[in-house]
Amino acid sequence: MMRSMVRLLLGAGLVAGGAVAAPAASADDGAAAAPLTVIQLSVVPQLGSGAARTATLECDPVGGTHPNAKVACAELDAANGDIRQVPSRSGYGCLGIWLPVTATATGYWHGVPITPYSETFSNDGCARIGHGYVLDF
Repeated sequence: MMRSMVRLLLGAGLVAGGAVAAPAASADDGAAAAPLTVIQLSVVPQLGSGAARTATLECDPVGGTHPNAKVACAELDAANGDIRQVPSRSGYGCLGIWLPVTATATGYWHGVPITPYSETFSNDGCARIGHGYVLDF
Protein backbone atom coordinates (compact mmCIF):
# COMPACT_ATOMS: atom_id res chain seq x y z
CA MET A 1 0.00 0.00 0.00
CA MET A 2 2.82 2.36 0.87
CA ARG A 3 4.50 1.66 -2.47
CA SER A 4 1.29 2.41 -4.32
CA MET A 5 0.92 5.70 -2.46
CA VAL A 6 4.53 6.72 -3.25
CA ARG A 7 4.04 5.88 -6.94
CA LEU A 8 0.80 7.81 -6.99
CA LEU A 9 2.42 10.89 -5.43
CA LEU A 10 5.47 10.71 -7.70
CA GLY A 11 3.26 10.32 -10.74
CA ALA A 12 1.10 13.26 -9.69
CA GLY A 13 4.23 15.38 -9.15
CA LEU A 14 5.56 14.56 -12.61
CA VAL A 15 2.23 15.32 -14.25
CA ALA A 16 1.88 18.59 -12.35
CA GLY A 17 5.45 19.56 -13.18
CA GLY A 18 4.84 18.81 -16.84
CA ALA A 19 1.63 20.84 -16.81
CA VAL A 20 3.52 23.87 -15.52
CA ALA A 21 6.38 23.51 -17.99
CA ALA A 22 4.25 22.76 -21.04
CA PRO A 23 2.62 26.19 -21.42
CA ALA A 24 5.99 27.94 -21.32
CA ALA A 25 7.37 25.71 -24.06
CA SER A 26 4.31 26.04 -26.24
CA ALA A 27 4.21 29.82 -25.73
CA ASP A 28 7.78 30.08 -26.98
CA ASP A 29 7.12 27.76 -29.90
CA GLY A 30 3.87 29.46 -30.91
CA ALA A 31 4.96 33.10 -30.64
CA ALA A 32 5.93 34.51 -34.01
CA ALA A 33 8.96 36.76 -33.69
CA ALA A 34 8.79 40.08 -35.50
CA PRO A 35 11.16 40.33 -38.47
CA LEU A 36 14.49 41.75 -37.39
CA THR A 37 15.10 45.37 -38.44
CA VAL A 38 18.45 46.52 -37.09
CA ILE A 39 20.99 48.59 -39.01
CA GLN A 40 24.49 49.41 -37.79
CA LEU A 41 25.55 52.84 -39.10
CA SER A 42 28.93 54.55 -39.05
CA VAL A 43 30.45 57.75 -40.40
CA VAL A 44 34.25 57.77 -40.41
CA PRO A 45 36.48 60.78 -41.23
CA GLN A 46 39.01 60.03 -43.98
CA LEU A 47 41.67 62.66 -43.23
CA GLY A 48 42.07 61.94 -39.54
CA SER A 49 40.01 64.97 -38.56
CA GLY A 50 37.32 64.30 -35.98
CA ALA A 51 36.01 61.15 -34.41
CA ALA A 52 34.00 58.40 -36.03
CA ARG A 53 30.27 58.37 -35.29
CA THR A 54 28.25 55.18 -34.87
CA ALA A 55 24.61 54.38 -34.20
CA THR A 56 22.26 51.45 -34.15
CA LEU A 57 18.92 52.01 -35.85
CA GLU A 58 16.11 49.68 -34.85
CA CYS A 59 12.66 49.75 -36.40
CA ASP A 60 9.52 47.75 -35.53
CA PRO A 61 9.65 48.80 -32.73
CA VAL A 62 11.66 51.98 -33.11
CA GLY A 63 14.75 52.12 -30.92
CA GLY A 64 18.49 51.77 -30.80
CA THR A 65 21.01 54.56 -30.25
CA HIS A 66 19.97 56.66 -33.27
CA PRO A 67 18.57 59.99 -31.96
CA ASN A 68 16.26 60.42 -34.96
CA ALA A 69 15.17 56.79 -35.15
CA LYS A 70 11.45 57.41 -35.70
CA VAL A 71 11.98 59.70 -38.70
CA ALA A 72 14.86 57.60 -40.11
CA CYS A 73 12.75 54.42 -39.90
CA ALA A 74 9.86 56.15 -41.69
CA GLU A 75 12.21 57.35 -44.45
CA LEU A 76 13.68 53.87 -44.86
CA ASP A 77 10.21 52.37 -44.89
CA ALA A 78 9.26 54.67 -47.80
CA ALA A 79 12.46 53.55 -49.58
CA ASN A 80 11.92 49.82 -48.91
CA GLY A 81 14.96 49.78 -46.63
CA ASP A 82 17.38 51.09 -49.29
CA ILE A 83 19.43 53.97 -47.86
CA ARG A 84 20.48 54.99 -51.37
CA GLN A 85 16.83 55.69 -52.21
CA VAL A 86 16.24 58.04 -49.26
CA PRO A 87 16.41 61.57 -50.73
CA SER A 88 18.53 64.32 -49.23
CA ARG A 89 16.83 66.70 -46.83
CA SER A 90 15.22 69.60 -48.65
CA GLY A 91 16.01 73.12 -47.54
CA TYR A 92 19.60 72.30 -46.58
CA GLY A 93 22.76 72.93 -48.54
CA CYS A 94 26.08 71.18 -48.54
CA LEU A 95 29.13 73.40 -48.00
CA GLY A 96 32.05 72.92 -50.36
CA ILE A 97 34.56 72.04 -47.65
CA TRP A 98 36.73 69.00 -48.36
CA LEU A 99 36.95 66.93 -45.16
CA PRO A 100 35.68 63.61 -46.54
CA VAL A 101 33.82 61.06 -44.47
CA THR A 102 32.68 57.59 -45.43
CA ALA A 103 29.29 56.38 -44.27
CA THR A 104 28.59 52.66 -44.02
CA ALA A 105 25.63 50.53 -43.05
CA THR A 106 25.03 46.82 -42.54
CA GLY A 107 22.19 44.91 -40.98
CA TYR A 108 18.68 43.64 -41.60
CA TRP A 109 15.52 45.22 -42.94
CA HIS A 110 12.41 43.23 -41.98
CA GLY A 111 14.53 40.12 -41.54
CA VAL A 112 16.36 40.41 -44.87
CA PRO A 113 20.04 41.40 -45.00
CA ILE A 114 20.45 44.85 -46.53
CA THR A 115 22.87 45.39 -49.39
CA PRO A 116 25.96 46.71 -47.60
CA TYR A 117 26.02 50.48 -47.98
CA SER A 118 29.13 52.64 -48.33
CA GLU A 119 29.30 56.20 -49.60
CA THR A 120 31.88 58.96 -49.27
CA PHE A 121 30.67 62.52 -48.71
CA SER A 122 32.75 65.69 -49.00
CA ASN A 123 32.22 66.40 -45.28
CA ASP A 124 30.24 65.37 -42.22
CA GLY A 125 27.56 68.01 -42.72
CA CYS A 126 26.83 66.68 -46.21
CA ALA A 127 26.63 63.13 -44.82
CA ARG A 128 24.09 64.23 -42.18
CA ILE A 129 21.69 65.59 -44.82
CA GLY A 130 22.57 63.30 -47.74
CA HIS A 131 19.87 60.71 -47.06
CA GLY A 132 17.19 62.36 -44.97
CA TYR A 133 17.75 61.72 -41.27
CA VAL A 134 19.26 58.25 -41.70
CA LEU A 135 22.85 59.46 -41.23
CA ASP A 136 21.98 62.30 -38.84
CA PHE A 137 23.07 60.81 -35.54
